Amino acid sequence: MLIPVTFFVAIALAVFSYSQGQGGPVAGLVFFGVLFAGAFIHVCQPLIEKGKALRPSKD
Repeated sequence: MLIPVTFFVAIALAVFSYSQGQGGPVAGLVFFGVLFAGAFIHVCQPLIEKGKALRPSKD
């Protein structure tokens, strides 16, 4: 569910960036930057879960 959400957030931020007069290349960088950040979080999710399992519990 994270990838579609970041896709639409990236589109919204790219459109906003373009509407503020920053131009197409900047809007493209914003789009791909947000999309890359979402994909990076998605790929790192199993590592985060493993790290949580290795932490000592507070019980």
